[in-house]
Amino acid sequence: MFWKFNLMSTSQIDTILDGPDVTLYTLLDQEDILQECKAQNRKLISFLVKEENIKELVRLITEEPPEDIEEKKRFKYPNTACELLTSDVPAINEALAETEENIQKLYDFLDSETTLNPLLASFFSKVMGLLIARKSEMTLEFLKNRDDFVGVLLKHIGTSAIMDLLLRLLTCIDSLDVKKAMIEWLNKKNLVQRLIACLTPEYDEDIHSNAAQSLTDIIRLGREQIVNQQDNAELLTAVEQEENIQQLLDNMLTSQRCESVIVNGLSVIQTLLEFKKQGQVLTQIS
Repeated sequence: MFWKFNLMSTSQIDTILDGPDVTLYTLLDQEDILQECKAQNRKLISFLVKEENIKELVRLITEEPPEDIEEKKRFKYPNTACELLTSDVPAINEALAETEENIQKLYDFLDSETTLNPLLASFFSKVMGLLIARKSEMTLEFLKNRDDFVGVLLKHIGTSAIMDLLLRLLTCIDSLDVKKAMIEWLNKKNLVQRLIACLTPEYDEDIHSNAAQSLTDIIRLGREQIVNQQDNAELLTAVEQEENIQQLLDNMLTSQRCESVIVNGLSVIQTLLEFKKQGQVLTQIS
């Protein structure tokens, strides 16, 4: 008989939140926390957006977990924290961006002299990507006020998640005005020239590969912007400048020739030539 079944099941999270002494970690241990968060469970969201809880979620994705924890469980909380912070729930977005302390904590993770943990870097990149997309103008102003953000970013360009972050800066902003301002600022900070400078024998292959990939992304994005008649191609123009192409060739053909520099440099030149070829075809058609 159907009345024997409880059709109004209550989330375990609601039960926990109704109880005494609820903690963030008690909730992080619940398997359905992400589902409830994305469903915008009011009680859960109200708890998560408390200043101390947002601060702890940010800490989890920016600090190495203790090494005495079983490897399988070490990154359980950081992973869940990242998923919560990037769930794109408006109240969480607002709470994250509300205080500069949270953004500074994120930035401090990047502004490190030590090699970044790749997994934490991926969490960091995702959260910064959300801020870039949802709080574009605020994020741009914050980054402009840091000392040499481009240098800090490129210091870790060998980490794939940081290369992804650079791409997010170029692609995840919806406002055309803010996107244009971002591209103009990165161009003024000599992003292209500094990426080319990464293609030298003194750096390792990961840096060569990711710097070259970033340059090819810039070329392809610039091509799309021209096709879409958007006035945001300053970085593409910088790549095409004679002195920058000459510098790339000099890096490839230096007396200390490095196979990785040559191979990755050629990938950039090939992408440039493809762009030129397509441009010529479009001109002929028109």
